[in-house]
Amino acid sequence: MNTCPGCAKNFEHTRYAHHLAQTINPSCAAQLQLSGLFPESEDGDSDSLDGGDDDFDSHRLTEFTGDYFGYYDEQDLEWPDDNHDEPPLESDGEEEEDHDAALEHGWERPADPVQQDIDSGAERQEAEAPLGHQPIIEKFPRRHAGAPVHHSRTTAFESYKNVLQGAENVWAPFASRIDYEVAKWAKLRGSGLTAFSELLAIDGLRDALGLSYQNTRELNQIIDRQLPCRRPRFKHEEIIVADEAFDVYSRDVMECVKALYSDPKFSQHLNYAPERHYADADKTIRMYHDIHTGKWWWSTQKELETKKPGATVIPIILSSDKTQVTMFRNKSAYPVYMTIGNIPKEIRRKPSQRAWILLAYLPTSKLDHITNKAARRRTATNLFHACLRHILEPLKVPGEDGVAMASGDGVVHRGHLIVGCYAADYPEQLLTTGIKSGECPKCDIPHTELGSPHFPVNLRDLDAILAALSLVDEDYDLWRRACQECGIKPIFKPFWLDLLHTNIFQSITPDVLHQLYQGIIKHLIEWIKEACSEAEIDTRCRRLPPNHNIRLFLKGISHLSRVSGTEHNQICRFLLGIVIGIQLPGNLNNARLTRAIRAILDFLYLAQYPCHTDQTLVLLDDALTRFHDNKDIFLDLGIRSNFNLPKLHSFRHYVHMIKMYGTTDNYNTEYTERLHIDLTKDAYRATNHKDEYSQMTLWLERREKMLWHDNFVQWRLVGDLALQERSPPDMDYRQAIKMTKHPTVKRVPLDLIMQDYGATFFTAALACYVVGRNQPGLSAAQLEREAAHIILPFDAVATFHRIKFHAIDARGFRDSSSTVDSVHSQPSRKDKRGHTIPAHFDIVLVNEGDGGIMGVNGYRVAQVRVVFTLTSKAMDLLFPAGPVKPPTHLAYVEWFTPFQQPESHHGLYKISRLMRHGERLASIIDVSDIRRSVHLFPNFGAVLCSSFFVNSFSDRHAYLTIV
Repeated sequence: MNTCPGCAKNFEHTRYAHHLAQTINPSCAAQLQLSGLFPESEDGDSDSLDGGDDDFDSHRLTEFTGDYFGYYDEQDLEWPDDNHDEPPLESDGEEEEDHDAALEHGWERPADPVQQDIDSGAERQEAEAPLGHQPIIEKFPRRHAGAPVHHSRTTAFESYKNVLQGAENVWAPFASRIDYEVAKWAKLRGSGLTAFSELLAIDGLRDALGLSYQNTRELNQIIDRQLPCRRPRFKHEEIIVADEAFDVYSRDVMECVKALYSDPKFSQHLNYAPERHYADADKTIRMYHDIHTGKWWWSTQKELETKKPGATVIPIILSSDKTQVTMFRNKSAYPVYMTIGNIPKEIRRKPSQRAWILLAYLPTSKLDHITNKAARRRTATNLFHACLRHILEPLKVPGEDGVAMASGDGVVHRGHLIVGCYAADYPEQLLTTGIKSGECPKCDIPHTELGSPHFPVNLRDLDAILAALSLVDEDYDLWRRACQECGIKPIFKPFWLDLLHTNIFQSITPDVLHQLYQGIIKHLIEWIKEACSEAEIDTRCRRLPPNHNIRLFLKGISHLSRVSGTEHNQICRFLLGIVIGIQLPGNLNNARLTRAIRAILDFLYLAQYPCHTDQTLVLLDDALTRFHDNKDIFLDLGIRSNFNLPKLHSFRHYVHMIKMYGTTDNYNTEYTERLHIDLTKDAYRATNHKDEYSQMTLWLERREKMLWHDNFVQWRLVGDLALQERSPPDMDYRQAIKMTKHPTVKRVPLDLIMQDYGATFFTAALACYVVGRNQPGLSAAQLEREAAHIILPFDAVATFHRIKFHAIDARGFRDSSSTVDSVHSQPSRKDKRGHTIPAHFDIVLVNEGDGGIMGVNGYRVAQVRVVFTLTSKAMDLLFPAGPVKPPTHLAYVEWFTPFQQPESHHGLYKISRLMRHGERLASIIDVSDIRRSVHLFPNFGAVLCSSFFVNSFSDRHAYLTIV
């Protein structure tokens, strides 16, 4: 243990270093250099990776010598110096009486000190309490930033209508609604081209439907010649690299940006200027979610405003990834996707919104004719950069000078197109940045220190790298040596060389899919299998109870191969439960293994929050610290000799990158992986597999035309959509119960309720419920005496076998399209083959009356045995006219013990059946009191399991609520 002389608090060694690195307490900060944990910085005004909005290219930990409320330099205090009509960039133009609330030039008030070790549920609830609430918004102080230049007289839909032939017909260029709907089905949902032509060839079908086309060819001609093109067409070009020509199919990147920016679907949602969001009225706790709430956009806007006031930043998000389009022929495609950060992430992450656009298909040549492996790799790298350099060439001038950009509602801004983020997996990150394999593509940490949580790191020096790359036309040998000294490969003019306001090493974003699910989680599962008995792990997997959010691997997980990210996600939901108490070789203590796994799972779930504050980012950092504190268990087990894994090291950049570009769902490669299906694999299947790219691009163009035209038709029919208020960041706290209109079984006798459903005390529990509702305030003894006199006026009830839950977004709208949770209460039955299907009675979280949005206070776990409803006649007899009408749906549940303190090593709550006189204690409750389903881990080890652990990792909603 180490005691900090500044604050007199005790820390473990690693947490003491973390405390000194993050503290803003002046007494603690003074101990930073004295501690010897960090080397002296040579640059007195450089920032750490978690620095402020400005000068974020410099990342050194420095001795604290400045103002305790922020760092200033001369240019910060003087800027701006030539515009007296505008308020300073960090002022809103009004005088503040309270000097603590006044913001100086280039300065943002830091957050109040927060507890570094947030392990208890109460502390985590306090940190997460502001999430999901409407933030306090601070606008960018220059009022011209992101302001319109002028308003066009026509909107995008009106312009489309003006060029459409026969626009007086709503369905034009099609003859009728049926004519249009059939064409839309054929292009968006239909089968192959030949099959559709054969369908229309059926005698009398075309005339009966009144179609204006006889086959697929004629339909294609209508789409090609009469539907205006709103997204740019593909161009086939040849790129020359090493005296060899390669085919590239690409679009004009400027036109792609304009197509997204001018889409009427997005016009009322676009973000035009950066904002600072705060969780408190004092503006001390910063909040991050969309890209425009991050520090990168604010700093970029500030930089542009000094040169050309009135800029609208258009952050371009790029993503590239080679993918297989066939199962057996090893045929691949190399798509490049793009979107813009002005579109909110809630829209960008939904493929159906089409907020991403396919920018290009890059060459996939394996260069087999180059026999030298090093030369082949060098040529492949140069080919990649030559293609992207050609595609992104049009961005150079608009990034600095701006270009007129009209949104879908006809409002024109001066847009500055800047590459902000590059989302890719690790091999693609290395290819993009030119960094050697095994190293970090963002910072200069040595490979041998990748496993260190506190080794000082700096963002790669872009200026030095650009200077080295510029030597290629002067001296070849000097160019190679300079590149080697800078730690990059000698690439001939990488595509980001001349992109203004773009730091490619800063732009490389966290990748939850490949760094977490397909990275450390994959390693962690292999380490667990090596440390523990695979037979024991598989047995525990088979013994897990069912739940809506849990996939049961009935054959275990030890022999799985080619595991996808989705499957790793599913394994994560029960991974902690199968290692609790498991025996380790050499009788090593299981506690460190459990704590390490819990820490990684905490990091995984926290990293995917759709909204963060400065306080929750401390939770994220703390989870990583806890893993490093306990990771040596894998060294002691002989599984690892070091932790120099680039994907593990990348976790150190998550907090900084969330502060820069918003939360990870802004740039998760999981979304672009999904685009492979719609924009690459489906396109390939629509071809005859000969000269496929020309067919793929044409297929995509026709599909995009039909999709855009469908939006236009809906506008003609409905008109402009009503303006919607901006909703707070959606944290997915609320869910709504959905019951079927009719019961599953209309009449179940009471004896079968007790026998088949296991509701042993159903009649007694219902009698107690009736008395308690009619006479509230009775003691338990009085309640039982009164219930003994209740006679039920029926001998059967109608039962429901499932309760569904739908999500409610931040605006209060229910999404009925998907079921996010469900509760089953179904007895055993026979299938069509006569096989017995086991009974399924789920566990739920019940609100006892004072339960809140977060935490388990006021909640109790119970098992649902029967969900039922009474007839209106029975309701009238049992519940005479009273102040409150009884609910329609009731449930018979068996209780578990109340929540106590969570277990120290894994942080899960331990519960057991609530028994009285050897019988399970049961009650009747309102179905509306059920908050959600709950998954339980058996307490493995005993012959007969009598206790369970409440799984808080079954899904993200459970992690947010069961704290």
